[in-house]
Amino acid sequence: MSILIFLIILSALIFVHEMGHLLVAKYFGIRVDEFGFGYPPRAKKLFTWKGTLFTLNWLPFGGFVKIFGENPIDLAVGPPSDSFQNKNRGIQAAVLAAGVIFNFLFAWLLLAVVYKSIPLGLSNTLVFTRETVQAIFHFSVANVAGPVGIVGIVGEAAKFGFSSLLILTALISINLSLINLLPLPALDGGRLLLLLVEAISRRKIPAKIFNAVNTLGFAFLIFLMIIITIRDVGKIF
Repeated sequence: MSILIFLIILSALIFVHEMGHLLVAKYFGIRVDEFGFGYPPRAKKLFTWKGTLFTLNWLPFGGFVKIFGENPIDLAVGPPSDSFQNKNRGIQAAVLAAGVIFNFLFAWLLLAVVYKSIPLGLSNTLVFTRETVQAIFHFSVANVAGPVGIVGIVGEAAKFGFSSLLILTALISINLSLINLLPLPALDGGRLLLLLVEAISRRKIPAKIFNAVNTLGFAFLIFLMIIITIRDVGKIF
């Protein structure tokens, strides 16, 4: 039961985060090719909405939106008008930050429901955000829970009722938003940092360097997730 609740929470958080990217991208006329639950390989095509294919993928811990032109490639001519690369850096930054903002707003909504107030919900969201920032500054892998560890936490929260699950979901949403702001490659914060570098230097980062940095960053995150998962499983047995 805990695994099912965890998957529901994870799916909701991914949906909110990636929907933020999708809606802001579409608002600025950027094409979005795919909205994926989980990471490839693809398991099933679900449906198409306003030109965007929604898919279910085999690796369940994550999700993505495939924004046209988000990852730069070397082109003989300029990028198409509906490409991410065709937009100015302000619009690009708005698209990249949208997922973080949507997760923060989602946490605020959940806490407003729990406390039955947009002021108490907001004040508690700000308190949880401050405490999460402090925890990030004292980061230690030993204190981080991966998917397996979070399943156990979800099980404990479920014993205390639906409100406890909503508070836990809000906390995870805040954590997700702040972690995504970290200036690490493959995270939204890393992409925003690269945009800042381009704005200061007034030169685009070469496509090969950009893609290599993001690939290495993604590999590091996967490696870290594997290490944390192995540790969580070890605690069980």
